[in-house]
Amino acid sequence: MKLSLFTLAIAFATLMSCTHSENKGQNKTFLPNITGRNGEVLIVMNETIKNDTSGQYLRAILTEDVIGLNAREPLFDIQSIPAAHLTSEMKTFRNIISVEVADSILNDTTLFYRDNWATPQAYITVRAHSKAALLKTLENNHLRILSYLTKSENDRIIAFNRRTANNAVSKELSDRFGVKIVVPNTFSRCTPHHPDDLSWIMIDTDQSQCGMFMYEYEYTSQDCLSKEYILNVRGKLLRDNIEGPNGSYMCTETRFGLDEITYDAGYYNKTYIAELRGLWRMEGYAMGGPFVLRAHLDAARNRVVVTDGYVYYPSRDRKRNLIRQLEAVMYSLEFPKEETENQ
Repeated sequence: MKLSLFTLAIAFATLMSCTHSENKGQNKTFLPNITGRNGEVLIVMNETIKNDTSGQYLRAILTEDVIGLNAREPLFDIQSIPAAHLTSEMKTFRNIISVEVADSILNDTTLFYRDNWATPQAYITVRAHSKAALLKTLENNHLRILSYLTKSENDRIIAFNRRTANNAVSKELSDRFGVKIVVPNTFSRCTPHHPDDLSWIMIDTDQSQCGMFMYEYEYTSQDCLSKEYILNVRGKLLRDNIEGPNGSYMCTETRFGLDEITYDAGYYNKTYIAELRGLWRMEGYAMGGPFVLRAHLDAARNRVVVTDGYVYYPSRDRKRNLIRQLEAVMYSLEFPKEETENQ
């Protein structure tokens, strides 16, 4: 089952409202910083579980494909070790799932903790009385597990962005669109063909380009948040503003059908949001890559505010973490509190 990160974020909100969670660690002041790279998960389980159907299932859900990319990439990169090999150094890993099966376990559980051995760490325990019960427990909780890990990664990036914000760009976007948004100092301003149409920020290196557009349009009915309507607005703005070599322009890749563009909609942090993921290309030039778009309903002002991010990384297949950088900027967007409460 392919799941968008928006779906996972919604599921996490449900998870935290109905699942026991606690800080199992020590005083955070004395905890070491986490180790490992973005998207890495350490699974602690013995070899018999690892080779069993339940262990294979856990590894399979963690390595499901990220949707909307032009090459296959897993949601997470995983390592697996037995409990006997969990050294003090390994305990500082950023994301840990501990799996245990024993006859003495009376209740099959999946519990979620913060900062168990390091900070900011995501720690999950899955315990069952048999391998068959473990498989059932994982099947019942796999969306919660993915949601928790995904949100933990997003929260880390957002926290880092707040510490390293480009205050000038953040303020410019916040003032122009009447929102709060955090842009890290790795982004700089770009100038579209018609600056009044949209704002454009970007990280541009010798190997890659990671950019985000921000724009708004009038909201007159729920149809304004449909896939087709959003893509029509996007198509016109990109065609008129984002020019490439030899008269080319950016557009959404739709030659394979709109079904190739995923669409999710629902409430996130009290705001109704429609999310699209798919591919973009330059019409008339050989360039392209993945995009992720979030259309935020601002009912108080009868408008839709759009954050629309794209990645161009032709020399590498790995684009997942660049997309997550864009998502962290998008997830930081908030409407003023008084507006949100009136929706």
